[in-house]
Parts: sequence; structure tokens; C-alpha cells
Amino acid sequence: MKVTYIEQNCKSILHRIDNPRLPFNWGANPYRGCLHSCIYCFARYTHSYLDLDPEHEFETTIFVKINAPKILRKELGNPKWKNELVNLGSVCDPYQPIERKYKITREMLKEFQRYKTPLTVATKSALVTRDKDILAKMSQNTDVVISISSINDQVRKLVEPRTSSTQQRLEAIKELRNSGVTVGVLLMPIIPFLNDSEEEIEALFQAVSKSGANYVIPGILYLTDSTKKRFFEFIQKHYPALNEQYRSYYKRRSPPKDYQEKINQLFRKYRKEYNLFRFTPRDTKSNKEVQSKLDSYVGKK
Repeated sequence: MKVTYIEQNCKSILHRIDNPRLPFNWGANPYRGCLHSCIYCFARYTHSYLDLDPEHEFETTIFVKINAPKILRKELGNPKWKNELVNLGSVCDPYQPIERKYKITREMLKEFQRYKTPLTVATKSALVTRDKDILAKMSQNTDVVISISSINDQVRKLVEPRTSSTQQRLEAIKELRNSGVTVGVLLMPIIPFLNDSEEEIEALFQAVSKSGANYVIPGILYLTDSTKKRFFEFIQKHYPALNEQYRSYYKRRSPPKDYQEKINQLFRKYRKEYNLFRFTPRDTKSNKEVQSKLDSYVGKK
């Protein structure tokens, strides 16, 4: 697959996120587009703003914001900035492979550290361990949140074809925890008929617990309108026998409520059994307010 990387200067790097279900109001992304090519990725639509094909060019035309650290320093140093919680990697993975060359994420971490900004770093990549020296120094106000979708690496290869393996991510959690970094796990998406059996869900919780993770935020596959077409094409190609079931389940963006409740019951059961339910907010809002947002998002413990 041919990939084109385009260097660009951005005018701003922090962007507002108005989603009352999320525990943060700000995001930042050093890259636009992502090589990981996850078939369920909600962010593909952003390439349509650039007159690019969101279904296929999202992972083949990637924009590199080479001045992001400089702009971030300016924004964090602005007296009007209220030092709120920021999610680094809110749209595109900040540790996708090109980060090895550009190291923009690493330089941005230095700016977040400089201004003592509350931060969550979201990634599917074991490359995050490269920056454990900085992340350890930021441990008082920073979490790393590693996304893991399946204990079955064959499924992972199909739905997240260019990501670190499940085992590599589990090892990354151990390495970061040994360095004193707080690590959560986005255990998502649980995909109907592929990785949603109770045995697989418990195996995921067990593996994450053994890795030393501090907490788990689980979630069920949610398909935006811009993602459905590509996802259904994937199902037709790899799991044609499930095609009709998926079209029945995803007439809307989420599966039926009775299915959601069944899976959420398993989430509640195993979050409690493995003591992986307590997320500690890192911003200036009250812990009660942010925890309430999280619980409403993943189901109360």
C-alpha cells in the first residue's frame, strides 16, 4: 500500500470537544489520517473536509503537523487557557508508525509537561513506551489509555490491520506501569458475533488485569453513518454468513438495546471482579462529576 505523507503547518492544535458523555472537553492530534486502518474508525469523515475519499485515503494520505509543538506551547501559555483536561489522540493515533520519524507526539508531551496540563494519551501502539521517561514525570496528572479490542489476534489483524498486536499492547501496559505511569484500557469495540462471547470478554479482563492496568473503559461497536459502508463491505468479504445479522443489528448506529444490556451486564460483572472500574479524573472538575460522566458512558459498576 502506497502512503503519502504531507507536511503542513497548523494554525491551532487544541480543539474543543462538546460531548457531555466524555470526561474531557479538549483534544489534540499531531497527525490527520491514520495508517492503522481500523475498519470501525469514526474519524474517516474528517478527510472529506479535504476533498479526499474518507473510505480509502484516510490511511493513505496522512498529514503531519510539523509545527504542532510550537503552536501547543503558544496555546497552553495563553492566559485565557484554563488548564483543562486534554485528550491527546482524540481523532488519530498519536503513536502511529510515522511518529518514529517525526517525534511530534514526544515534543508535544514536553509542552504538556511544561505547563502541567492534565492529559490522557490514547493509542493502540506499543510505541508509547518510547516516551515512558516523560510520561513517568507527568504521572501526577497524566494517564495513558491503551485500546485493546480482542484477545484473539486473528480478529485483531482483520479489524485493526496495522496496529500493534494484542500481546505487544499488554506488554506495553506492563512496561508503563513498571515506570510508574497510570494506564487505563479502552476495551473496545466489542463487536457482535466476533469477540462478544462471555469467555472472550472475561479473557480480555483477565489479561488486562494481569498486565497491571489501573482501570478499564469498555464499549460496544458504534457505527457512524460515514463508517457503516466500509464496515459492511468488510463483513461481506470476511464474514458473509453474518451479513444479514449485522444489517439487522445496525439499522441505527448501535445494536438493539437488549443486546447492549446483555454486554453491559458482563462489563459491570468483570470490571468489579477484576477491580478495574475506578477511573480517577485528572482535571480541575470534581471527581464526582467526571466519574458520573464515565459511568453513564460505560455502565455503572
